[in-house]
Amino acid sequence: MRTNKGIESETGNLYYDCFSVFDKNQWYYQGKLLADQLGLTSEQVKGKKCMDGGCGHGSLAYVLNEMGASEVFAVDLKPCPKEDQFKNSPNVHFIEGSLLELSFSDAEFDLVVSSGVIHHTVDPEKAFSEMIRVLKPEGRMILGVYGKHGLFPWCLWVGRVFTVKIKLVPRGLVSKIIDILKLDPIWRYQFLDYLYVPLLKRYTQKEVIDLFLKYKMQNPQRISNINTEKARAYRRNKTSYSYDYRSLLSRILFGHGFIVVAGTKK
Repeated sequence: MRTNKGIESETGNLYYDCFSVFDKNQWYYQGKLLADQLGLTSEQVKGKKCMDGGCGHGSLAYVLNEMGASEVFAVDLKPCPKEDQFKNSPNVHFIEGSLLELSFSDAEFDLVVSSGVIHHTVDPEKAFSEMIRVLKPEGRMILGVYGKHGLFPWCLWVGRVFTVKIKLVPRGLVSKIIDILKLDPIWRYQFLDYLYVPLLKRYTQKEVIDLFLKYKMQNPQRISNINTEKARAYRRNKTSYSYDYRSLLSRILFGHGFIVVAGTKK
């Protein structure tokens, strides 16, 4: 039986491996996509002390810094594979650690963001509560998680039976096939992410909003910031697959879509 630390180590190693092969342009536009999905603007970020919970490749931290954050603390299980991009950014700090036990004091940050992360943790609610703990009163929390239902998540569930549950298809074999086919790094990331991350939980919009309300967050609302035209533009820059979840086709394929909810701490 795997321990929580073992699961975290496996998860960190998977994403470090995926993100280290992004080229500079692809890396940058992935950060722009994440910021856009989260509804971030320079007005929200400028002069704020920010935390990126589960920074992964680090490009969202780069964009937060670009938007004028006073400081950015980027937390992840493994060191950022692109730290060389931050040679001239002394106000960006990478912290190796778990969202389940943040090393910060209470009420340190004006803005906390986390995109596509807590649903891979052993205790998503604990991760959420920790991020709320380190948020200042009147601070803003923006959370992005995978949505339930739809044909694509159902097919992934079937695939994960063979890759994660009974492990008939080893990750090393799939990685070799991807290398032979010379797939773009973003597709390599998405294949390995969806099929081999140890834990993957999905939510409805109501479940995410209820989580915000449970922790006394004010006015939690879903952000719908990616329209069809933006999604196409990001895909042209080889970012991860993006779409407008409000379209009928996307609702059929992806159900609740990628759910982003923002709220303010009392």
